[in-house]
Amino acid sequence: MFRLYKIFRHSPSKFTILLGFLVSQVLIQATAGDSVFWQQTIYFYTYLVLLSAVTAIAKSRVKFICFIVLYVVSFISSIMFMRSDVIHWLALSEIADMIILGLTVWGIMNFMSKQKRVTRDLISGAICVYMLIGAIWANGYSVCEIYQSGSFSGLDLGESVYAARRSLAYFSYVTMMTIGYGDMLPVSPISRGLVMLQGLFGQMYLAVFVAGTIGMFLSQRDSERAKEMRAHIKKVEADIEKENHNSS
Repeated sequence: MFRLYKIFRHSPSKFTILLGFLVSQVLIQATAGDSVFWQQTIYFYTYLVLLSAVTAIAKSRVKFICFIVLYVVSFISSIMFMRSDVIHWLALSEIADMIILGLTVWGIMNFMSKQKRVTRDLISGAICVYMLIGAIWANGYSVCEIYQSGSFSGLDLGESVYAARRSLAYFSYVTMMTIGYGDMLPVSPISRGLVMLQGLFGQMYLAVFVAGTIGMFLSQRDSERAKEMRAHIKKVEADIEKENHNSS
């Protein structure tokens, strides 16, 4: 963990690294199948990376303690569900995961708001927030399905918990990107309400925050190029003036 902390603390590309991890985690989780060992290993490593990232950028002991407590609650609840099949343990794990992801998003957004310059790494951070929020909604859909079975048509309830989670995560990102394949649909009023909110948020986030961040980056880059050009022109003019003075 300390090595991960040092990477996120000192690397100028901390969010690019985190984005690469989140993308690879999606692919690895899809190929891990229903193996409890591999799914728990991926789960442990995922939140270890998020903990390292939040600790490195937030510098808040309270957030660190909250993250640890929530992680322990989520991990123990997940194990208890695997041993007892009591759905309340699964719900508690999902809710703790939602709060953990929310703290991560809050930490990244707070860090980004304090930066004076927009860099490519901050753009990667904005994309990380987008992916993490999709994961938050996936956990919300899972809780909705736990307490109101049949909230989503097209979800095979005979599958394992991990397969159902992957299906709900897929549905979450498809909804947030407003693709709408139609293979899964919200049925209950609560699930429909969550879907509408996610669709609205996904579009607003991309159109306002990400587009605005990219626009600021391009404007900043053009301004720096113009400044460099003016400095170069002044230097050329000074050299010409110096040559004319020497020749005279």
